[in-house]
Amino acid sequence: MKNSWWGMLGVLIVCFSFSPAHYPKVPDSKERLFYIQRSSNINTIVYDANLLPNGSFDAENPVDVYWLRYQEDGKRKELSWIQKVLAYGIDVKTVSEASNVYEAAVVSYKKRKIKLGLDKNRKPYASLTINNQLAKLDHVYVQIEGSNLRPKVQYVEVFGKDLITGENVYEKIKP
Repeated sequence: MKNSWWGMLGVLIVCFSFSPAHYPKVPDSKERLFYIQRSSNINTIVYDANLLPNGSFDAENPVDVYWLRYQEDGKRKELSWIQKVLAYGIDVKTVSEASNVYEAAVVSYKKRKIKLGLDKNRKPYASLTINNQLAKLDHVYVQIEGSNLRPKVQYVEVFGKDLITGENVYEKIKP
């Protein structure tokens, strides 16, 4: 995808900010990996871990990706086929099934790898490098210009927490 939001990594900013104040805060859950919010509307794409009753990832389908349609009372809605294949779907491959470690990439930018794993409390997490620090990914905000059919990404903000210190980590990426 030409103006891929995930592929715009490069420009680093050292400040920390949040999605717009009027955007809903996506509630945390024991399965939550991360979520994406966009400027086009408050609907949110959510990435949750699919966990088996024993607390490990479901090796057949480790990630559940769906919409929280806040414009429709927060209803859950599945991604369309096009959204899964071209934009917000996720490709996952097993690194170590025994250790519950997976490597994933959002389909719109497969070069940027996300590690999926379980922390010491067995809570699933997604990690990647944010502003040159290995971090637990919390959420992504995408500033978009134009229509839904041919959007142009103005910038992407990536938010997380340093895996060692727990401090907030932020990166703003401009195309």
